[in-house]
Amino acid sequence: MKKIFTICLVGLGLITLVLSSCKEDDTIKSIVKDGVKPVAAFTASSGSLAVTFNNTSTSAESYYWQFGDGTSSTEKSPVHNYAVPGKFKVTLKVTSEAGYSNTIEKVVPASAAAIADFEVSATSFGLNTVFLNTSTAADAVVWDFGDGTATSTATAPDHKFAAFGTYNVKLTVTGLLGDVVVKTKAITIVDNNLVKGGSFETGENSFWTAYSTGVVPTYGHTTDKPSAGYNGCLRWPSFTGSVSGIIYQAVQVTSGKKYRFTAQVKVPAGATFSFLQFYISKSNTLWVENNSSPDNNFIYGLNTWNGWGSNQNSKALDGEISQLAPLNGGYGLLVATNGVYTATLTGTVYVGIGVLTSAGKSNGDFLVDNVSLVMLP
Repeated sequence: MKKIFTICLVGLGLITLVLSSCKEDDTIKSIVKDGVKPVAAFTASSGSLAVTFNNTSTSAESYYWQFGDGTSSTEKSPVHNYAVPGKFKVTLKVTSEAGYSNTIEKVVPASAAAIADFEVSATSFGLNTVFLNTSTAADAVVWDFGDGTATSTATAPDHKFAAFGTYNVKLTVTGLLGDVVVKTKAITIVDNNLVKGGSFETGENSFWTAYSTGVVPTYGHTTDKPSAGYNGCLRWPSFTGSVSGIIYQAVQVTSGKKYRFTAQVKVPAGATFSFLQFYISKSNTLWVENNSSPDNNFIYGLNTWNGWGSNQNSKALDGEISQLAPLNGGYGLLVATNGVYTATLTGTVYVGIGVLTSAGKSNGDFLVDNVSLVMLP
């Protein structure tokens, strides 16, 4: 007769007892396994998304890796391929023959060397400049704007320069591997907006003329604004009934030249029988809706009659008009040209902004900011 028992004695590890007996002879035999505790340890090397793990654990019989990306392995010294660069919390659990275990955890980078680069965002307006970090394998960044102001550690900082001019902007990138690289570019901030007072700060109403005054806008409104706007904005206050408002200003263009029009807008849900429209017109008394007549036409519109929700319920929108208009009715000549206006005369045209409701309601304020018309190279 034979019986086997496994017990654990403190300091000795697991002990297996084998009991066997015959009728005349009872014999107890024991097998004691060594109880040395394992120590988990490893190193990792990376210069790409493939990381080589070197297991330097001692007194270990089995291994369990967790790579921090939802995958695991039981190999002793695996090579693991990560899908994306980053820093990953890697855990190694080792177990000895006697059943003891030990765990170690390290943060391991998986990355190639960092490359530093950046560009200026198209949402920049005037002296306000948005920088886009296009670096790869970056762990931390520091921006020096070249104008003597404080540095920034933001990924995509929004910086206001004190004056137009050229600045040597330096981006310092610390990579995921701890490497440091620097990119410097000469950035020229120019006043090339043909629209004056397009930031609608307090006092900039002097650049604009009112054509229709059923709805009177306010300048320098700061309680709310389009998300990409700056400081104050133009506020068309909530309106109802059958009313309209239009403001405009003259700009000078050259026949055959191309100009990009942009504007930041924020409009509410729930508007009925209403619109917010932008115009370029040869006349300061002619503000029409005719999709086939350049220069005597609105160029962009959010219009409940034409795809901005419906006449019974508009959609809440916040963004740049050239992106919003195509997705909400596609109303206006510049939808087809992605915001590019081609002048058909040399001389004066008029940039206008208008709102209207016809036996309806705006259901809130219509907000406008950062209106620009810039000649393309």
